[in-house]
Amino acid sequence: TTQNNQLASALVGAYASETRNFNLFPPDYRSWEPSGFVQDNWKATPKLTVLYGIRYDVFTPFTEAHNHISNFDFPEALGLTHSTVSEALKIAGVNGVNSHVNIPTDHSNVAPRLGFSFSVSPTLVLRGGYGLSFFPGNYTSNADLKNAPFVSVYSPTCGQSNIALAIQLANGVPASSFNGNCTTTTAGVTTVGGANDDSTGTFDAGLPLPTPQSITSNALSFIAEDTKFRPAMIQQYNLQVEKQFGSNVFTIGYVGNVGQHLPETINDINQPAPFNPFAPGANSNFKLAAKGLLTNLGSVGWMQSEGISNYNALQTSFQRRFVHGLAFDANYTWAKDLSDITGFSEEGDQGWSNADPTRIRQIDYGVAENDIQNRFALSLNYELPFGASFTGIKKQVLHGWEINTITVWQSGKPVSIYNGGSSDYNTNPAAPDYKIVYGNRATPVNGGGNDRPNKVGNGGNPKKLSQWFNTANYAPQPLGTIGTAQRNSEFGPRFRHIDLSLFKDFPVTERINVQFRAEAYDITNTPNYFIPNNNNASAQLGSSTFGVVNTYDPNYTPRELQFALKLQF
Repeated sequence: TTQNNQLASALVGAYASETRNFNLFPPDYRSWEPSGFVQDNWKATPKLTVLYGIRYDVFTPFTEAHNHISNFDFPEALGLTHSTVSEALKIAGVNGVNSHVNIPTDHSNVAPRLGFSFSVSPTLVLRGGYGLSFFPGNYTSNADLKNAPFVSVYSPTCGQSNIALAIQLANGVPASSFNGNCTTTTAGVTTVGGANDDSTGTFDAGLPLPTPQSITSNALSFIAEDTKFRPAMIQQYNLQVEKQFGSNVFTIGYVGNVGQHLPETINDINQPAPFNPFAPGANSNFKLAAKGLLTNLGSVGWMQSEGISNYNALQTSFQRRFVHGLAFDANYTWAKDLSDITGFSEEGDQGWSNADPTRIRQIDYGVAENDIQNRFALSLNYELPFGASFTGIKKQVLHGWEINTITVWQSGKPVSIYNGGSSDYNTNPAAPDYKIVYGNRATPVNGGGNDRPNKVGNGGNPKKLSQWFNTANYAPQPLGTIGTAQRNSEFGPRFRHIDLSLFKDFPVTERINVQFRAEAYDITNTPNYFIPNNNNASAQLGSSTFGVVNTYDPNYTPRELQFALKLQF
């Protein structure tokens, strides 16, 4: 439908295009996750205790109760011919394909665990541990394997040209970009409206009934999974020293983990390698082999388990037990988190995998989106000593107040700079390509998402809301090349938050108290901002708001005061 009010446009027949994705069979997915473990403690000496164990997990790939799933083996398709490419479509229960559509079950998930605690002295303890864990990474909708012939996609490239075209023109959309007209004769036969019009009916004639897609269907696409997919493996390890000073305990330690075989969800693996579409002889690069074999093939969403990550942190803690009315727990973490993956539902963000999905490790390894390099947190409880010497009603009113606070300070969240702009290609040879704006300059024909530009400078960041980072440090890269800007190369504003409360218990009887509570959330009313890392315009090269911070942090709450009486019995 056209413009913003899609429902109203559809009701009056003003549609610029129409698409229907229909699942022909309600899925009944099944999988098995049997596991087992053994664990034991061994007090080797009076000062040394060892904990050890082992766990075993099996995560079977999805099956469907009626074999209504299929997979497209894209690597296999690249080696097939036009007459044999249909062999790459693996339909459960057909032509020897098993119920897992030939995705194997990994039986090697053996996970040992080891930990120890050594008492160096009565007030000094050394602790450490190592553990290996596995988890299945193919449990999202990106791995549902809803493909031909169990889906029906109807997407004619035509529109209703009377009302729809008028709306488009009124909003500045050129007529040349509008789809051809879908018209219907009195006999209910659709007239071809454009050169690529594959419509078989319009709204007034009724949409065609859903029919199963085949390998030759128009607008064919797949959600496919690597046949070598395996569970993710996480190694975790730490070493900590804990020292007691009277009622206080100080802990310092190293904490780390390494992730391997992490799930990666690629928007579209069916795209050419980076190239300049305007360079001489570039037309031969427009299609991959599989796309040349299946000219009707659009996107191939691809899930594989090739991701890696690593986290290293110095963690400190200073705790005080409740003595003389005071208790607190202060923590500081200095950390670095690196990866070549993005989180689930974030595929397409950060420019990830869009420049060249076959070289993710080389292009996208960098700061992870959840990298918080510095974080301090304090929780404190203090019984005010004021009025301890008072008596009578004066003591009941003024003595026994308790103050509490939770304070958090952390460095800014990372953000990736990405290319943006129009998909209208400027073919004027007199116009330098660096002035042409593309969402993806490595592969301008890629509809899967934006890539990242070049990092051309290291000028200091202003760190003002009107310009948080130095926008002059980035520039569009030449067409057909990979941008040098790393993923999450910038960091947004820091986060800080202070909550404060005041409590007082008033005894009514031996068993009943009335507690008065005064609570302030964000007592300083300090605003917290951030730059969303989801292709936000503030991180888009060429955007009018490039470098501007105009979004509140999702964890920010304005100052809120509340008072309460609580009956305790």
